[in-house]
Amino acid sequence: MDQNQLDQLREQYHDYFAIEQAVLANIKPLPTPLPTEDFFLTMIPEPFRMASEQATLDRSALKALSQLGDMAEDLAVYLRSQAKKLDMLMRYLLIQQDDPTYRRHTDSFGGSALNFFSEQPLAAGQTLEVKLFLNGTDGAVYFLTTVLDSVLREQEPATTDTSEPQQQPAAQYLIQSVVSRIRDEDREVLVRASLHEQSRQLKTKARLRQSQGNV
Repeated sequence: MDQNQLDQLREQYHDYFAIEQAVLANIKPLPTPLPTEDFFLTMIPEPFRMASEQATLDRSALKALSQLGDMAEDLAVYLRSQAKKLDMLMRYLLIQQDDPTYRRHTDSFGGSALNFFSEQPLAAGQTLEVKLFLNGTDGAVYFLTTVLDSVLREQEPATTDTSEPQQQPAAQYLIQSVVSRIRDEDREVLVRASLHEQSRQLKTKARLRQSQGNV
């Protein structure tokens, strides 16, 4: 990947909002360059396809029912309960895709960015295969990213009262990568999940400020 391509990807990195949150992911460096869009579609594991299609169908069904008014409320409750059962089953199928060898937790993510910590730096332009297991019922998403930077994180020196030599903490690199291959519907999932988490964090901060003000 040449410098012009990397510069274009750096611009795309900021296309969508990103939220700081530790989310379980499998992140695997690929030995090949970034594949074409068509080839990428053949790489998506079937459980991730099913999860995306189920989420789309659920939203479409509930949206249609909302236009029927109060008469559809009981039916909507029933469909939500069935959707919850399917979500639990789908969550079980998806978690089987979790490979401990490539297990990481994100530092932040969004519709165009994925950042995580690594003990080793990664070369700019490196293609990464990502399986992101979102919290709760937000599902899971399969996509590819391209590494932009590996930023060394400064380590705090260990403090101790003993005279024994202390092992220095391992270096940590913040790997900044841009989402470079993803289906449109899966990008929407990332965007909704990041905004949902932002809303949750803002509400938590508001409750904390309110409780501190009441002390």
